[in-house]
Amino acid sequence: MAVIDEYLAVRVLRGERWPEGLPDTENVVLPTSRHWRLLQALHAPGNGQLSRILAPLSPAAVDALRFPHPEILQVLDPRPLLDEAAQLAARHRGGWLIAETLAAGVQHGHALWFGTERNVGPVIARAADNLGITVHVVA
Repeated sequence: MAVIDEYLAVRVLRGERWPEGLPDTENVVLPTSRHWRLLQALHAPGNGQLSRILAPLSPAAVDALRFPHPEILQVLDPRPLLDEAAQLAARHRGGWLIAETLAAGVQHGHALWFGTERNVGPVIARAADNLGITVHVVA
């Protein structure tokens, strides 16, 4: 299972060429908090990087992001991650997005996949190192 960020999710759901470096897996999963970020940017676009990436999408691509087909992208159920995410937030000082992402990484293969280096950030980088999670950036 490959836990990805919202930037890779957009690339996967737009039907682009499979991002080089991302394992060829049928189980690509997105933490709920990262899906929430996509939905926020779709429904209330701003000036940020995510809004700019989503702006040119066709109505079909927007629907694919809003309601991802589970054979292409699964959105993780956050309930099994909650306790571990709360522990990780307490230990590493991250908010829900960071804590859920780390908990997903621990529970699903000890690897996280990001579409841009800036999404990793110092808290995830430090915590991932402490937790034995490999962080991959697929440009």
